Amino acid sequence: MKQTILILTFALTTLLCYGQKEHLEPAKDFKQYEGVLKEYYDNVFPKLYKGFSQTPYARYTSMPSFSKEYAFSVETIDGKHYIISNSFSENFWYAKKRNTVKLISNKTEIDNILYSKIGELFQILAEQTKIPEKETMGLDGVSYYFATTDTSGQIKTGETWSPNDNSLLDKLVNVCDKLFSQDSKKNIIKTDILNEIETLIEEFKK
Repeated sequence: MKQTILILTFALTTLLCYGQKEHLEPAKDFKQYEGVLKEYYDNVFPKLYKGFSQTPYARYTSMPSFSKEYAFSVETIDGKHYIISNSFSENFWYAKKRNTVKLISNKTEIDNILYSKIGELFQILAEQTKIPEKETMGLDGVSYYFATTDTSGQIKTGETWSPNDNSLLDKLVNVCDKLFSQDSKKNIIKTDILNEIETLIEEFKK
């Protein structure tokens, strides 16, 4: 009974506006949560963001209801640009012993062009983030967070909840999942990803 209540509490409190508008909404202030949710958020982000800078250039986070959480951050280290991708070995919320959850990390170098285009995309996302007019509830799904630092040094974080298939936000999530999966050891065509990002930028500007 207790576990069922916790599951429903987690699901309901991570609900977003489900109107499927083609822009992000301001992310919730996780510091305002209490009880088990506060404990979860206070622990999950520091662990998931290990190796990420405090002032993100471009940071993407996927928080599924049941499968493992994962994130990437675009970082500059010693003059070179990288995508650092982190994921858990299992869902952190449901782990019986959270201290046994392992962090899986990968760092892939990217060129200046891809670095700049990712930054441009995330800046546009921040500029177009809007407060929803109303909220409607859904249960299962994934919360996605997109964070960047603006010119004044403020961190801007937008979120969306399981966008509709083939919508603009769905395309955004798909591109970010590809960036998360970047690996110099794998045959991933960066030109295709760059073209997808450029297309997204143009579509968001319309």
